[in-house]
Amino acid sequence: MTILIVEDNPTNAMILKHLAKKVTEEEIRIEADASAALKVCHNTLFSMLIVDHMLPGMTGLQFVKAIRMMARYDKIPVVMVTADQEPGLRDAARAGGVTDFLTKPVEAVAFRSLLSSYLGQQAQPSARAS
Repeated sequence: MTILIVEDNPTNAMILKHLAKKVTEEEIRIEADASAALKVCHNTLFSMLIVDHMLPGMTGLQFVKAIRMMARYDKIPVVMVTADQEPGLRDAARAGGVTDFLTKPVEAVAFRSLLSSYLGQQAQPSARAS
């Protein structure tokens, strides 16, 4: 399976990819544009999505809402990462289909732990908490 990172800042995208590679051997694809990422998601099923909130053209939340309308993405973990400190964003993200939420700068240990947790749940569905 493959992880998709939707992040328009090349430095941030490479940091997220580097951190993810510390905990998984899955392929990691990076898309800088949310519209392009949506098109890719129509043709490819990713095992996890890591999405920036502030993207050109549409917000990360708009992207996640569009993804959640695709039946095959209804159970895929989506982690939103953002430097945006807007009050209520975390609640809006969860209501919009975001599984988990991290603020930038992303803390390496927390990010790797989160990825390990979600990827481990997918590998062993019987171990999922209800």
